[in-house]
Amino acid sequence: MENAVKNSILRILISAILFSLIAGMVVSITGFMLHWKTSTQFSDGFFWAGAILISLGFLSALGEHNQPSSGLQTSQSVIDLDMAERSRRWAADISRGHNILAFLGISGLLLFGMAGLAILVGNLF
Repeated sequence: MENAVKNSILRILISAILFSLIAGMVVSITGFMLHWKTSTQFSDGFFWAGAILISLGFLSALGEHNQPSSGLQTSQSVIDLDMAERSRRWAADISRGHNILAFLGISGLLLFGMAGLAILVGNLF
């Protein structure tokens, strides 16, 4: 069980780092296309991209909590499930929401770090 949790955390962390790097490249390309000239403009772009990702993570987690049968399909809803199976599916739905929140939250925080780094590098030049 512990090994599965460690693998899950490591997988979320690595994918969040890769996703934030891709999102940072998208923000940079957008900045170059919009002719951003100052480090403050790039910093603001990274900040807002991070804020959007964190907001999407919270909305995703809230959506999972407000829908108790979110993992069920229409064909599955007519099956009579015992209490243990319902609890297992409910826990899996909540876990999925928390994994998305962790993924998007870490990605957003890394973009906040890129925003700070853009300001620091911009002040050097």
